[in-house]
Amino acid sequence: MIYQLEYTERARKDLRKLDKETARRVLRALHSIKGDPYQYLKKLKGTRPEHPVYTYRIGLYYRAILSIHDAVLIIQVLEIEDRKQSYRDFYNARSKK
Repeated sequence: MIYQLEYTERARKDLRKLDKETARRVLRALHSIKGDPYQYLKKLKGTRPEHPVYTYRIGLYYRAILSIHDAVLIIQVLEIEDRKQSYRDFYNARSKK
């Protein structure tokens, strides 16, 4: 089973902020997990059990925040940011809801 990648508007914006070489490296890394994503991901604590959110480490400094929809074989890329900022932004946004 090969999953398809789907990028949110936020993830596209995050990619545009990166320099070209880093953006290419991030995209290559994301495409490399399409065959078996769960092998590479870590579930984020505090997410809903019925719809968990995962993090994917890309090199030393970047993290992708992902959601997986197994029924339709889609990996939804929610955010791509520096590791120090990504979790802070993600949890702050969730607590405001």
